[in-house]
Amino acid sequence: MSLRAVAIERLLTWLDVERALKQQTTLWIRLPEGIQGVDCFADGMEIRHAADPSQVDTWLGDLFGHAYQREPRAIRLRIGQTTYPVDLVQEDAATALAMGQNYPLWRDVTYLPADTNEVEVGAIAALEVRPLANAPKDWTNGPELVSFHSFKGGVGRTSTLMTYVAACMQDPSQGSKKVLVVDADLEAPGVSFWLDEGNRPTVSFVQLLEALHYPPADLDATLEFFAQELRKTSLNVGGVQRELFVLPAALDLLEIQDMPVVPEHLARNPSNPWQLTDHLHALGQRLGVDAVFIDLRAGLSELASPILFDPRVDHFLVSTVAPQSVQGMAEVLRRLYAFNRQLPAERQNAARPTVVLSLLTKELRDAGHYEQALRVLGEAYPTADTDDALTPGIQWLEAEFLSTLMSIASMREALDTLPQSSRLSASATEWAKALYAAPIPLRSTNQGTAISQNTSSRQDQARRLHEVCKAAEFADSSDTSEILATEPLLNLGKHYARELPNLLMIGAKGSGKTFTFRQVVRARSWQIFLKTLGFDASGLIDAGIFPVLWSSNIEDRSDGEIKGAQGSVLDSIQVNKQLLLSDSAVQREIKEALQHPPNHWEDFWDGLIARQLDITEGGLQALNQFLAANEVRVVFVFDGIEDAFKDATEGRASEAIEALLRLPNRVSELNNRHIGAVVFVRADYVQATIRQNLGQLLQRFQPFRLQWNPESFLRLAFMLSCQAGINEGDLKLAESLRIEQLKDKLERLWGKKLGNEKSKEAHSARWVYAALCDLKGNVQARDLVRFLRIAADLESERIGQTWPDRVLAPESLRKAIPLCSIEKVTEAKTEIASLRKWAELMEQEGIRNLKVPFSMQQAKLDTTLLSALQEIGVIYEDLDGKLGEERLFLPEIYRTGLRFETSAAGRPRMQALLKKNIGAIPL
Repeated sequence: MSLRAVAIERLLTWLDVERALKQQTTLWIRLPEGIQGVDCFADGMEIRHAADPSQVDTWLGDLFGHAYQREPRAIRLRIGQTTYPVDLVQEDAATALAMGQNYPLWRDVTYLPADTNEVEVGAIAALEVRPLANAPKDWTNGPELVSFHSFKGGVGRTSTLMTYVAACMQDPSQGSKKVLVVDADLEAPGVSFWLDEGNRPTVSFVQLLEALHYPPADLDATLEFFAQELRKTSLNVGGVQRELFVLPAALDLLEIQDMPVVPEHLARNPSNPWQLTDHLHALGQRLGVDAVFIDLRAGLSELASPILFDPRVDHFLVSTVAPQSVQGMAEVLRRLYAFNRQLPAERQNAARPTVVLSLLTKELRDAGHYEQALRVLGEAYPTADTDDALTPGIQWLEAEFLSTLMSIASMREALDTLPQSSRLSASATEWAKALYAAPIPLRSTNQGTAISQNTSSRQDQARRLHEVCKAAEFADSSDTSEILATEPLLNLGKHYARELPNLLMIGAKGSGKTFTFRQVVRARSWQIFLKTLGFDASGLIDAGIFPVLWSSNIEDRSDGEIKGAQGSVLDSIQVNKQLLLSDSAVQREIKEALQHPPNHWEDFWDGLIARQLDITEGGLQALNQFLAANEVRVVFVFDGIEDAFKDATEGRASEAIEALLRLPNRVSELNNRHIGAVVFVRADYVQATIRQNLGQLLQRFQPFRLQWNPESFLRLAFMLSCQAGINEGDLKLAESLRIEQLKDKLERLWGKKLGNEKSKEAHSARWVYAALCDLKGNVQARDLVRFLRIAADLESERIGQTWPDRVLAPESLRKAIPLCSIEKVTEAKTEIASLRKWAELMEQEGIRNLKVPFSMQQAKLDTTLLSALQEIGVIYEDLDGKLGEERLFLPEIYRTGLRFETSAAGRPRMQALLKKNIGAIPL
């Protein structure tokens, strides 16, 4: 409904007039030129102006339509045809009063634009250049202030607060632990009823408000009195070093029913609207507490707003996934976002809230309301203006439903029971650990010799990491000999320790196929290869390794690894090495076969293998009998299929590849089998060529699929950091350390978070994984190596603040992602036909700067091409029926390289998809 319609339909009292003016002027910020200010009273309105009166009349007429009359100036109200007088007060522009002061109250915040869709661009610009009047001053020392708020009651807000209190009380670090809990729910107290008689203070929050608003003595005396009273009834938890103070909402419910002073009264102070939190902070200082936890009133209540809108307070907002709770919390988040946008840029990030999704069950997680809650709440507090599309505007936490938490009756029971909520308790424990951790100061590199030496050491380590990753990035051009025993490789040993391997090893580009192929070839023996993975040599079957096809980037020298492995096999059966085909000869035979296809491609591959072992007739059957007679076993390995066949979808190439991929079937038919086969092949080639029973084939070889899960991702990062000297110790530790141990050790590489330990930034390991994976959680080893190479290169040249606890600063990590994306896409376009076709199509059509999410039509995709891109993880389709046509998403690792942008709505959605698909990863 337009404002003109509002003016006609809703002007019942003078308050409706004031609301309409606040809305149109964005709380008096966007007044027309020449109008200095507007004051609305019950008996009329005054407009202070320096413009011609006719201009004021025109403005009011535009606002209120025919409800505004010019003679005499008034606005007609609908009840009883009464009018609201308007007086114009001529004023000098130089003497105009300052306008735009707003208070931390809902009645003011509601008129601030929450996002760019609410108001015109001019309003946003005006808001951005006009900082918050009377912004609160940061505290230099003293306790942390933490608030807990919810839109609805009964969602676990108080239980969430007490979980954090319990974490502080149970923190294992040395020193005293003191916490103050303030029950500020002045309509439905919660914590207050958990106090027993021995720990019930003689003072209350209501009394504190009254004493602060109508001080019987000076402020110091008032705060000291309340501190003394709270000391008398503190609760000791596990000894005198751990002390809990509780300020109840009221001593009895009578205080609440007759409550002349409320938080709003203190917040209406124009000289300091933040005095309530200042006083609570000062009270906490007098008690010597580490943190002040404040349980706020639920809903859009002015009982909570003075604390809720204070950016110095660490805000936790609790909601279930029920639609009513989510919609209400979304409104809270929108208004909190609107208010925080008035802060300086450096303070906006620190003011980001934490959302706790509470009372979750497995059924709720699997239902649509869970994902809907992530989307709605994520969009309500957008990501800050940054190139980091992975950083959410809010921090997400979850708390599962436990029936034992529904009947807590005392403070001690709460402290004992609440840590059972494992998910939330883990987050609370981490928060408490950061609270009690010694701060690691950021330092400028110009602060002296010691800092310069630290910077030099960090940059040297970054350079070493860059060299290690540069060497490891392309297995087909590297002589690195280190191999990480990942789950697919360990499965090789488990399945083929006592029988010859016979399988396809399928993996995406960059998953380590060629690297693993080279490790097998260099071992020259299946037994030796399994020993390098950590298997006991006793009882292992042995066999020679014979490479038949390999990547064109591996040099085929007479003294190289290929000919060395082949020659070792021929020596064992006393066959002339002159029969061996060179790389160029193998490629020539394949090319000629493509030009003049054989009757059966199976015969081509079987013959290519057998002829080099001096078997000219009978194919695999004859070769197997020959090897059995000589008591020799041989494993034939293949790689580089994508080099030999550039386009797997081309008819003849597709037939040739399919025949090679059926080789394990033919080998398995042999009696007294002395032949093994390992074919390394890219996943998109398998999907493009196997037309029947593809699902069965993929399932058959799933245990050996070269995929990097979160655990192996961490192990590879740790191994690389060890090779660079960042972490010390045996490289084999990468295979034996537990996940939590790996995360701890990798803090030396990239820190615990993309910020200090107290920040609400993402955990570094999780952020890097999310940045490099596709939206199904798949990540490639080469992408991690490439990312660390680029980040290390940036870090080696970076100047400015240093992070003493890590080698790679958050700035270098964030800048590395788009550069990594560009390199990945440039490389992938040359090798993946479907991606190359799409990139060329967009170039031909002049498609630039599409925003994520996007539609098939916008990106010129047909169903076949879309399906191919989905199969390789380039595109993810969110099938939520409410998204309409624009439901296609790109992972970050592809987005920049394909020159896509993210929309404001796309970022929260992408984060929700990541959380939905990889939310259970242990990072």
